[in-house]
Amino acid sequence: MMLPTAHRRRTAARRAAFTLLEVLVVVAILVILAGVASISIFRYMEDAKVGRAKADMNTLVKTYQTYYTQNQTWPSQPAEVAPLLDQGINAFQSPWPGVTYQVTIQQQQQSDGTVIERPVAVCQPPGRPEIIVPDVNQGR
Repeated sequence: MMLPTAHRRRTAARRAAFTLLEVLVVVAILVILAGVASISIFRYMEDAKVGRAKADMNTLVKTYQTYYTQNQTWPSQPAEVAPLLDQGINAFQSPWPGVTYQVTIQQQQQSDGTVIERPVAVCQPPGRPEIIVPDVNQGR
C-alpha cells in the first residue's frame, strides 16, 4: 500500500526533528560539563595566584638582602627598597585585592650560638592559609 506524498513528507519531518526531551537532556549535559570545567578553572586560577605571590615574595626577600649588602643595615620601611624593585612600592601588592606583602627581619639562633638575621615575607590571602617565604618547613 502506497502512502500519499504529503503523508510521507510529514512522517519524515517528524523523524528529522528533535523532541523537547532530547533537547533538555543535551542542555542538562552541557550545564553539568560547564560546571565541572569552571570549578577546575577557578582552582587553577587560585593556584596561579599562590604561585605568583610566592615568586613576588621571594623577589622581595632577595631585594631586602641586596639592600642589606649595599647598606649594612636592614630597611626600616618598604619605601627604602622600592627603588631596587621594577614595580617600586607596588611590588608589595599581592594578587588578592587589598592584601599586601609584609616583610619582617627575623633572628634565628644557630647551633653554635650565633644569631642570623634574615628577611621573611608573609601574606595572608582571604580564605587560605598564610604564605611565608622562605618557608622554614620546606626542607621537612
